[in-house]
Amino acid sequence: MMNMKWIITLSLFLFANAGYCQDSIIVGNQGLNRIYELDGPIQFSHQISGKLKFLNEEGFFSNFPQSLIKGEKDLFIKIEGTGRLYKVTERKNDSLFFKRIDSTFFFGYNNNAYAFKYNDTIMSLGGFGYWRFNGQLRYYSFKNREWDILPLNQEIPVSKECIYLDRASNLIYFLQMPYSDPGINKEYKQQFVYKLDLTSKQNILLGELSPEVYPNFPVGVQYLSVELPSLGGELIVLNGRDIYLFHFKNNEVYKLSNTAIEKTFFSSSAGTYIDLAFERSGKLFYSQSSDPSHQLDSIPISIKDFTKQNYPLFIPVNKYSNLYLGIGFVFFTLFGFLIYRKWKKQNNQNSIQQEYSFSDRKENEFKSNELDLIEKIYKRSLEGKSYSVEDINATLGLSKKSLEIQKKIRTETLNRINHRFKILFDTEDELIERIRLEEDRRFYKYIINEENGKKVLGL
Repeated sequence: MMNMKWIITLSLFLFANAGYCQDSIIVGNQGLNRIYELDGPIQFSHQISGKLKFLNEEGFFSNFPQSLIKGEKDLFIKIEGTGRLYKVTERKNDSLFFKRIDSTFFFGYNNNAYAFKYNDTIMSLGGFGYWRFNGQLRYYSFKNREWDILPLNQEIPVSKECIYLDRASNLIYFLQMPYSDPGINKEYKQQFVYKLDLTSKQNILLGELSPEVYPNFPVGVQYLSVELPSLGGELIVLNGRDIYLFHFKNNEVYKLSNTAIEKTFFSSSAGTYIDLAFERSGKLFYSQSSDPSHQLDSIPISIKDFTKQNYPLFIPVNKYSNLYLGIGFVFFTLFGFLIYRKWKKQNNQNSIQQEYSFSDRKENEFKSNELDLIEKIYKRSLEGKSYSVEDINATLGLSKKSLEIQKKIRTETLNRINHRFKILFDTEDELIERIRLEEDRRFYKYIINEENGKKVLGL
């Protein structure tokens, strides 16, 4: 009976994982075939309606919208609101072969997220789900076949409605739309413009949406937007009748004045609409919803097709407010220093005593738990191996403590050991050396060289 349970469990596991490697074939989609042939990254139109579908997903995910991600040479399809990711493996005649490359399980936290290819990495910004609107920056790990998160200086909830990627400057400009937080029953009605520096992972507030633009963005309005890299901004259709170009970098607003382009975007009496659009080299490419082959048409587009408006996109952050904050910070820092200095004088005698005892030989002798850690790291090093963070936590009895406490005690212990070693042996060497892991630069390994280990253990 037990063997049968193991067989069933193993079969289910293999069956589930087999699904990650299944091929999907898209036949006769002229638009996708042409996009696959193009070199260079492309950002496609953003549509809240989510009617665009290429792959025939089965079961629960069959109704989920899909989006395209185009890199330098490769093409991907992402299932919206999930971590599911398909990559084109080859093209034969008019058919594209896709393979699912991820092994994700969870979904529903990233609906309407902004997906893009940055250098060699597929990334995803923001989205909503699980009772919250988030501003997380995530990336897909081709090695682990999973999505992971990148820390930012602050989390700004955002979705893909009004967002522009400036690849030349490694910046993402975006509008933070009004939203509600059901966790605290609070409505956020202000609309701010930010830029995210992809190099430093810093969100920077640029200003508040100008009063002239503000009324176009009530909560829940659906619209179409297309990034125009050649023009340095984003084309956006508002209220189903007006088309604008938002130039985030120059803080400018332009209104479309070319009626030919305008007729391209608005639905016909037959109910057809643009379901796929992107801009490349001064041409706007698009396909119509009534065409099952998604054949691409194009129309030239340039800044001459727009009329500049006499108001900015956003009201910049007051530069003087930052100056006042800086002055206030300096003042309170100086005030705190004076109070600290006075306290230090009052406790001068105690400070001298502590300093003397810190220099005392007995105080600089290694404690038993420190010697135990040193000996274990040293023995591991003699074997040509290293000590990990988890090993140190186990030796110090920290495994069941919180991550914050683990890091605090671990750091203090290592610093104290290295300090005592330097005092005792009058050296600048570190006894316990910290080396970054080559396979993951976020983590470290720890070693003790043979000569220094003999000095300490010889005591």
